[in-house]
Amino acid sequence: MPDQKPTAPPEPLERFPNVDRPRDLGSDKGKTRSDPAEPREKSIWKLLLQFRPFLPHLARLVPMLEFAVGPLQSAGVSSDIRKAVAGSMADSIAKLQQSIQRDLTTVTTALDQQSDQLKRLEDQLTGLQQASDKFAASQADIARELDRLGKLARLSAAGLGILLLAVIVMTGILVARLSH
Repeated sequence: MPDQKPTAPPEPLERFPNVDRPRDLGSDKGKTRSDPAEPREKSIWKLLLQFRPFLPHLARLVPMLEFAVGPLQSAGVSSDIRKAVAGSMADSIAKLQQSIQRDLTTVTTALDQQSDQLKRLEDQLTGLQQASDKFAASQADIARELDRLGKLARLSAAGLGILLLAVIVMTGILVARLSH
């Protein structure tokens, strides 16, 4: 049989001395005919050996038979057993529903707490955004003021420079007139 896997080596024949083997069926060596049931057992063994070619086909049919007989076997279950199973199923379903309800309540509570936390975070982020906008606006105002002060300082320095130059020129003219 090509589709069968190799099996382990057979057990030694001495381990099971009471089992008839196909090669021993025709021989009487080492056995006595004192047991009256022995010829009948050999004939049953010969009958079983005739079914040997059909064994692979039967092995393939057994799963199909289990599939077909399964619903018939379950239909034969007594109503008491069905009621007991239904009662235990109802109890387990009720416990499962209670467990699910508790878990749902826990999840709902956790979800509400998280949504409240998210709202607080959103409010804080909004406040931080507004503060950041105010800070940016104040920095822009400070930059404009510094720029304006820089221009004022340059104009003041230029005016002082011109005044100093005028004082120097006047002092030079005054010294020149006094020396003549």
